[in-house]
Amino acid sequence: MSMNSIKIFFSLVLSVLLFNSCEKEVNINADWEDITIVYGLINPNDSVSYLRIEKAYLSDGDIFQDAQIADSNLYKNFLEVEIYSNNKTIVFDTITIFNKEDGIFYAPRMQVYYAVTKNQLNTNDIYKLKVTNPESGKKITSETKLIDASHISFDYPNYSVSFVNDKEIIFNAIKGALYYQLNIRFHYTEGIISGNDTSFSAEYVDWVFPAIYSSDDLGGEELEIPYFGEEFYANLNSHIPHINNVIRYGGQAELIISSADRTFQTYLDLNKPSNSIVQDRPAFTNINNGYGIFASRSVGGKMVSLNSKSEKKLVDDYPDLKFQF
Repeated sequence: MSMNSIKIFFSLVLSVLLFNSCEKEVNINADWEDITIVYGLINPNDSVSYLRIEKAYLSDGDIFQDAQIADSNLYKNFLEVEIYSNNKTIVFDTITIFNKEDGIFYAPRMQVYYAVTKNQLNTNDIYKLKVTNPESGKKITSETKLIDASHISFDYPNYSVSFVNDKEIIFNAIKGALYYQLNIRFHYTEGIISGNDTSFSAEYVDWVFPAIYSSDDLGGEELEIPYFGEEFYANLNSHIPHINNVIRYGGQAELIISSADRTFQTYLDLNKPSNSIVQDRPAFTNINNGYGIFASRSVGGKMVSLNSKSEKKLVDDYPDLKFQF
């Protein structure tokens, strides 16, 4: 609904309230309509795939309060959900997750649809989604072509990475993807000293970069993500606790590239915050007979060591972190 439409709408409501003294109640809600909302990003390398499937709802009160009520969002009956290609059909079932972050919708428990997809998805296939409501007979469909970043190639770094200087992570785009986001994950081992005992655990710190886009989805394009070396150390210094009874052994840096297809990139572009005074934007969906998104994503990367100068800088310049190599 446009801003002008909203203004006209509320002007009409105000007119009714002011001039129609016989009408005691005004119902500004339209008749309820069954609108299915689907969100799904399929990764061929995931052991388990999840789909969020819910319904739109009407509210006579605060829509944000009603969003916190599971019954407002969920179908009361079980939906038949499957994805299929030419060779295989995968059936989804319901499961409740308990770690959804707080937000507009109900949390931390949330019902989703899931299927075990380990070694079940072929990256060369187009997968079609079909959701059937057995009570109404309504069918919702979509499709996506899978992408695979598991073998993404890097031009830099090869075996070791430097954070003493400012450099670029250089890698090659994969076929079918437009969206790329880098996360540099530094792994280390932490030992908490308690008397004569030391308890060790594997830890890591993430350094997430803004997403970039390739110029097309044909694959092979060389992409660069620049970084400032000092920010690597500043990120570690701000996220790792400064405590006395600890020893830490530095490990490797994991370069993680998350990628997604053109559908996901278009969805993000149309839903990102706008600085324009024109707030009306087209609603994007690739769900037939519903709303939402069904798209492909994939994650790839490699492990590299810090070069000797980078290790020395971490030990010498940040003694409070108590790192050894």
